[in-house]
Amino acid sequence: MLMLACTTVPTRADAERLADTAITDSLAVCVQIEGPITSVYRWDAKVEHKHEIRLLFKYLKEQGSALESKMLALHPYATPEWIVVEAAYVSEKYLSWARINPHS
Repeated sequence: MLMLACTTVPTRADAERLADTAITDSLAVCVQIEGPITSVYRWDAKVEHKHEIRLLFKYLKEQGSALESKMLALHPYATPEWIVVEAAYVSEKYLSWARINPHS
């Protein structure tokens, strides 16, 4: 089963550090880095507009706990976004690659 997790960080350097760690430690099969994006949210009773970098982690379900623990421990934000969804459909060829990839 392929899972997707999303988070945002303040800089591309932060994003690359998290992505490299996830791949090097075999916690994800792929990490996509997008941005900059603009996030609009309320923090300390103020509306914030921040430029951020978004990461999309693709991983197998059994990697989930270790990936989340590691990414949240390394994350630069005090309250990091960590949203996880299960992929409703994944092509068999890509899923086969994902099953082999973490250990190669």
